Amino acid sequence: MRVLLIDPVTTARTLQVETRRKLRRGIGYPGLGLFTVAALTPPDIEVKVIDESVEEIGDGFIPDLVGISVQTPTAPYAYELSARYRSAGIPVVLGGIHASLNPNEAAEHADAIVVGEAELTWPTLLDDFRRGKLQRSYCAKELADLDASPLPRRDLMRPDEYQIPCVVQASKGCPFGCEFCALHAYVGYRTRFRRTDRVIEEIRALPDGNAVLFADDNIYANKRFARQLFRALAPLKRSWVAESTWHIAFDDETLTLARDAGCVGLFVGFDSINQQHAMSKVPGPDDPEEVYVQAIRNIIKKGMACVAAFVFGLDGDDTTVFERSFNVARSGGANLVNFSVLIPYPGTPLFKRLEQEGRITEWDWSRYISPNVCFEPKRMSAADLYEGTLWAQKEFFSLRHVIKTAVRTSRQLGWGMGLLALRLNLAQRSNWGRGSGNGG
Repeated sequence: MRVLLIDPVTTARTLQVETRRKLRRGIGYPGLGLFTVAALTPPDIEVKVIDESVEEIGDGFIPDLVGISVQTPTAPYAYELSARYRSAGIPVVLGGIHASLNPNEAAEHADAIVVGEAELTWPTLLDDFRRGKLQRSYCAKELADLDASPLPRRDLMRPDEYQIPCVVQASKGCPFGCEFCALHAYVGYRTRFRRTDRVIEEIRALPDGNAVLFADDNIYANKRFARQLFRALAPLKRSWVAESTWHIAFDDETLTLARDAGCVGLFVGFDSINQQHAMSKVPGPDDPEEVYVQAIRNIIKKGMACVAAFVFGLDGDDTTVFERSFNVARSGGANLVNFSVLIPYPGTPLFKRLEQEGRITEWDWSRYISPNVCFEPKRMSAADLYEGTLWAQKEFFSLRHVIKTAVRTSRQLGWGMGLLALRLNLAQRSNWGRGSGNGG
């Protein structure tokens, strides 16, 4: 029996494969989801995983069953792929975050759907398929135990195609529950953690010389766990990067532990300067812009790069938000930024609210990628939101600012990090409008 697992990309029909590979090598890393599904597959089943951003699907591998992971912007294309295989008599299973949040829609395009995390359903699905009793839906009734989940099948990856091939997940979840976050809609508030010794054992087995990326939704979701993990990481002498909320910048002890454990950069979700999480719990000025500037500076002062991420278009945002956010990133000295339009992914609380208010303006899921505007903003026009986001990107990624950022990064963090900042910022400069989002 042969199983083909596909992670499709929205650019598959519009960009040549070499262009996609170039983009992915510049800023990319492999997702763990389908490689974990592959690890859940019994060894007597031949399995192939294709990340379409770096590999063509081709026709050399003829499967008995196809599984496709669906995110919102890939959904229309994923449904086309599904129809192609089904017309050839090959059953298709759809899973992933979009299918889980929109199961009725996904079910129309598949022989079966997986709702929720596959650890609890995939083995049963395969057993049913072998017996000729595939069900229409497999729904996980609870969240998976991360320590019971197998390690991803890294032997099926193409590591040379990625900027950061070594990806590890130590926890899942975030306690903030942003209205726009598809991950929160998917798994809720609960944060789950792996045993630290298992995480360390996994990292020890990874190839030397490569930085590790933690795929955790928020590496600072739990201060106690973060400190425990960082202390355990320190002896490994491995460089790593992770995503965090900005609150870690005001926890000097944890920030120091992160640096001493090998952290070289943090992707920091600032969301909007008009909508902050628990601002009153942070010492220092009350003005959010001053707090964010100081947060960036605190991280860089500790010897780590800071990628500052802002989402534009929340109900509190007006046309001043673009320049104010750019000024925060510039004044703080952010080494890289992610300026993106708010995306109301279907199935999230935000989408449901905007739909009830009659503010959803786009029903083609493939356009649910920044800088496309898929809803009617509250305090500006859709055109203002689109143009303002592009303005902020162009200001930060102007050649002059990119060079200044590289020089400053070299002085603060060393020439190696300065050259990396230059390369990544140039990659982003060439990637304007290719698409990003706020999770989904």
